[in-house]
Amino acid sequence: MMKTLHSALFKLSFLLFSFAYFSTAQAADAAKGKQIFETNCTACHKLGEVLIGPNLTGVKSRWKDEKKLHAFIKNSQAVIQGGDSYAQALYAKFNVLMPPQDLTDEQIADVVEYVNGGPPPIVDGPGVTPSVAGGGSYSPVPADDTWMRYVGIGIIILLFIIFMLSSRLLKSVFGQNVRPEDEELHGHKKRGLSAHNLNAYIFPIFLIVWFGLMIWESFIHTTPEFMRPEAASDTGQEIDRLFNMTLVVTGIVFVLTQVLLFWYAFRYRHKDGKKAYFYSHNNTVEFVWTAIPAVVLAALVLYGFKTWQKATGNPDNNPITIEAFAKQFDWTFRYPGPDGKLGRTDFMKIDPGSNPLGLDFSDPAAKDDYLATELHLPVNHDIYLKLRSQDVTHAAYLPHFRSQMYANPAGI
Repeated sequence: MMKTLHSALFKLSFLLFSFAYFSTAQAADAAKGKQIFETNCTACHKLGEVLIGPNLTGVKSRWKDEKKLHAFIKNSQAVIQGGDSYAQALYAKFNVLMPPQDLTDEQIADVVEYVNGGPPPIVDGPGVTPSVAGGGSYSPVPADDTWMRYVGIGIIILLFIIFMLSSRLLKSVFGQNVRPEDEELHGHKKRGLSAHNLNAYIFPIFLIVWFGLMIWESFIHTTPEFMRPEAASDTGQEIDRLFNMTLVVTGIVFVLTQVLLFWYAFRYRHKDGKKAYFYSHNNTVEFVWTAIPAVVLAALVLYGFKTWQKATGNPDNNPITIEAFAKQFDWTFRYPGPDGKLGRTDFMKIDPGSNPLGLDFSDPAAKDDYLATELHLPVNHDIYLKLRSQDVTHAAYLPHFRSQMYANPAGI
């Protein structure tokens, strides 16, 4: 009878897990798309309305080629310059370049799935059926999350069942009382597995599973999708060497200490009739495990300081000075003209139409400065990059050079 009951409970648990999994999977695309949209897109877009950018409701029906839509989201400037008529019309209407989005095709598909049936447009009077752009019917993502409540209730019931089964299992393994001190008080060993041995064997099992998961995760993050691009400068290669050296040194220490930690917990578990040996201290051992880490860490810190100085120091071999000017959703780069100098700037002279960087044209060096929307650097030449911001703090990330600095409104 008890075995039949346990079997039925396990079957019920499996069905509840299956229901929770498949219910979540059905709405996974739109749910993920909503999260991505709210994280990356709400500054410029609002479903059902025109904000800085267009209303994205029904966006899929307005693009003839979905691949072109994906390409536009990843790099709108490239699609516009490629001659796409719809992309050019969008830019002409809103006069704003969409910033490149670092998203995969799957993530973009999730966002499109979410916004394609966004909230219906506001209508002017009764009897008007809202429709999305392109003539399609409106099919919003259901806002009713009632089914999620049922899934949550099912999970709570399932956890309660697992807890009840676990308690019965413990009683059957350890007997009526699982406290290890009872064995010593009563002078005899109870039927079943000792709590000391159970805890001891859990340590190596956990260690193996933990290390297996870490190795699996490491393989994932060493795929080309997650790897850094090849370093394009001497400083970038030096930073890579520092990173790899630090990873190897700390990785060896981590593996050794964790293996020894879990092994000692297993090896020196409690055993009947055996008393732990009291060992106060050992001056030699303490000196060794203090001196070696100190020397290794000092070497890493000095190497890191040297690399940092090389990356942030002012080049002394006539570098090219380039300014990166940041404002919300836009980077503009200023190159020196034939005179090799950047002219003065004055934030009071900033004009979005005629002088977006606030150049002071009373300075002759500013008259031949060249502005561009892309950063191009000459090969085999040091570059001094000046950062300036018009509004908020912006991160200038140059992964090929292993460099990231922040442009602040209050300084250069």
